[in-house]
Amino acid sequence: MYILGISRHHDSAAALVKDGRIVAFIDEERLNRKKHYGGFPTQAIQFCLDSAGITLGDVDHVAYFWQRWPELVYGVKHFIRYFPDTLSAFKSENGNGHKSKGLLETIRSDGAQDHFDDYNAGGAILLHWLRTFTLPKVLQEALGYDGPTKYKLHFVDHHTAHACSTYYPSPFEEAAIFSVDGIGSDGTCTLLAVAQGNEIRDLRRVKYPNSLGAMYAVVTEYLGFYPSSDEGKVMGLAPFGTDRYVDDFRQMIHLGPDGTYEIDLSWFDFHKSAKHRVSQKFIDQFGPPRPKVRKHVEQHYADVAYGLQVVLEETGLHIAHWLHKETGSKNICMAGGVALNSVMNGRILLETPFTEFFAQPASADNGTALGAALYVSNGLLGLPRPTKEYIYLGPEYSEAEMESALHQAALSFTQPPDISSHVAQQIADGKIIGWFQGRMECGPRALGNRSIVADPRSPETKPRLNDKIKHREPFRPFAPSALIERSGEYFASSYPSTVMLLVYDVLEHRRDEVPAITHVDGTARVQTVSREENPTYWQLIKHFEEVTGVPMVVNTSFNDNNEPIVCSPHDAIRCFLNTDLDGLALGPFWVEKESMSHESK
Repeated sequence: MYILGISRHHDSAAALVKDGRIVAFIDEERLNRKKHYGGFPTQAIQFCLDSAGITLGDVDHVAYFWQRWPELVYGVKHFIRYFPDTLSAFKSENGNGHKSKGLLETIRSDGAQDHFDDYNAGGAILLHWLRTFTLPKVLQEALGYDGPTKYKLHFVDHHTAHACSTYYPSPFEEAAIFSVDGIGSDGTCTLLAVAQGNEIRDLRRVKYPNSLGAMYAVVTEYLGFYPSSDEGKVMGLAPFGTDRYVDDFRQMIHLGPDGTYEIDLSWFDFHKSAKHRVSQKFIDQFGPPRPKVRKHVEQHYADVAYGLQVVLEETGLHIAHWLHKETGSKNICMAGGVALNSVMNGRILLETPFTEFFAQPASADNGTALGAALYVSNGLLGLPRPTKEYIYLGPEYSEAEMESALHQAALSFTQPPDISSHVAQQIADGKIIGWFQGRMECGPRALGNRSIVADPRSPETKPRLNDKIKHREPFRPFAPSALIERSGEYFASSYPSTVMLLVYDVLEHRRDEVPAITHVDGTARVQTVSREENPTYWQLIKHFEEVTGVPMVVNTSFNDNNEPIVCSPHDAIRCFLNTDLDGLALGPFWVEKESMSHESK
């Protein structure tokens, strides 16, 4: 039984499930090299089919992450409710110096945008609607498949797909589910649910415009970053701020009884324009938006980021407390784009009665491709749940393919007896290394197979990584990958954080020991690594511990700024050559810049 899941929005993706096992799952951006790609995931679908050795004709079910009629109905209701202010959604001027496409142009462009607000709201809704009708034809044409098909097509509610993506791979037999993002197919932006066995039951749906995801995205744009892309930057900037604006932001969200909340829309215009806009009231209080320039962020804007982040955390805690009281479960599963906010997640785990936490790594809309497939597999067909392999589901390359890529790039390389031991010593000597091993991880975080690794002990690691290798803002922190058996010696919690979606305090007496992974507020976004889940990466960290006594390495995604994480050996070599990386561990092969410079002389 083959089930193909598809998401097609920002971060388009595809997943394939066979008899309850996840065969493959990947973002389209990893293959076409267009970051946050939102078009049809042709290459991702082909990769999934190739991984199973099948064609579209062998697929029994196709599950799509969106429903056609609920969005249309909700869009009309919303337009009428806020009329005549919603007429501004049809203006071509965005108020941020950019003009956007009109209704027909938005449909004709199939979602392609020149900038983040380059669309017409009505056109976007109609485009989503039309895509559900053209899906079978587009699918066959994209794959170049003209044979017979037998699949049954399913349109899955967006937040149901999010819920399925996190609960079904979890180890829990029952759990509370907290899904939170910008907006789903029926206007839902927060779904609270309870699950038992293979059944998921809604408890509450909060509808747009009371959207925590939309609010965070709009302020992200105000702060000079790109919405639906740079929210993680705002989370990283927030600790540099002060509590100057916390009370202002608390006025923006009213917390009600029984875990309810409501956004004060007088601060925003997104519900009128369907674009990422704050209101004049917001600008009167906080001043003009920050320009989109990569320069020092003024303290004022850091203070705004701090206020936003604090209020998001408080609201998340407020909801989670009610969810625990309502379900009585000790287990919580998180999903949705806002669930990538690992600071909020860490507080939910440590400050509510929930004692067990789970999120699969692709929590944002890419994960709904997997969730849609699992909705059919587990929710409708009752097949076994995929509770073990849910992280490393992308492409894997043979040693011969890696060696060929090195020869094509005319690079000299060696093959050390033990690549993990060799790289550990290089890191201990202060070098920053590209680490490329095994099957690619899914989701936006590098989890040890497509990583850049470095020494957490050096205060020079972070500025060099940000400036010379990642080419990104200097305030952004870096995460540790720590041996799971020793993580409690360095962090305030030893609870497993396999997919780097939990932030913990670094123990105060350890902070000077590992400055490269300790953020300005004394925290770290932790990845715990076990021998069972990733033996090669665990071995690297274990060797580094043997050399230095420190059971962790710095881990950041193997990519330059504004490009997807490297996927193929050719991607890895290109990134290695175009950045200030000292060395590259490509499977068992080793390349270093120092030897290259000697050869050129």
